[in-house]
Amino acid sequence: MWVDHSRQNRFACSTCELELAVYDHATEREWRHLDSGQFLTNLHAKSPRVNCPEHGVLQVRLPWAEPMSRFTTLFERLAVDVLKECDVLGASRLLRTSWGETWHLMQRAVARGSRSKSRAPRRISSRREVSWPGPGLHHRGERPRCPCGGVHRG
Repeated sequence: MWVDHSRQNRFACSTCELELAVYDHATEREWRHLDSGQFLTNLHAKSPRVNCPEHGVLQVRLPWAEPMSRFTTLFERLAVDVLKECDVLGASRLLRTSWGETWHLMQRAVARGSRSKSRAPRRISSRREVSWPGPGLHHRGERPRCPCGGVHRG
């Protein structure tokens, strides 16, 4: 599938969001998209570039993909859902991607999730959250619990 735009379109600078006319186009790129039926679907486009007075010539942000990605955002979302349910090899078979591409998709998703999490340290409300009674030191006859929430079987 090939994507193009009209000559009158204006695009925002990817840094300052100033709307500008198209300066030129980058070389044609290809992004893997959601399959159409049983057929692999790829988007092809020459990304517009703008000449910002402050930041120089830059490629614009594309609505269907993140910068430096070889996959559309919709395909990446599908890949994350599949990776939640199976391992990388199984996901690569279902998605019809290579093991390396699937691993890369998982790494990108983990990096996005890490960036979105709060950087504030977690406050511990009581000493009991960090202490783990050893064998024989049961509290009120309970079996000791592991810090991960499971029951200690030792």
